[in-house]
Amino acid sequence: MRSFIDPRYTDDGDCVPSAFMREIELTNFEPGCIEAFHAVGPEPLGNLLSEASYSPQWLGGLDVSRTADSAICVFAPNQVCEPRRSVLEYVGSFNYEVP
Repeated sequence: MRSFIDPRYTDDGDCVPSAFMREIELTNFEPGCIEAFHAVGPEPLGNLLSEASYSPQWLGGLDVSRTADSAICVFAPNQVCEPRRSVLEYVGSFNYEVP
């Protein structure tokens, strides 16, 4: 999963965008603001994402009864230009405030 999300770097230190980054046209890349979650089998999104950053603020806006075995959360300052172009199902964008 991380190989799908994380970029590679050339010997000169230049970033080579990952498949995920290219699909969603990710800009303002900050790797510490992308979180990935994986479970052994499908489980409710509310459970899968319960440990995500700021989840108490935005999890209520998500249909938490939906199930998945993996999820990716992309937080600011990252910007997603084309979320629906990913091979992954896009479930939405939610507001949150950093405490």
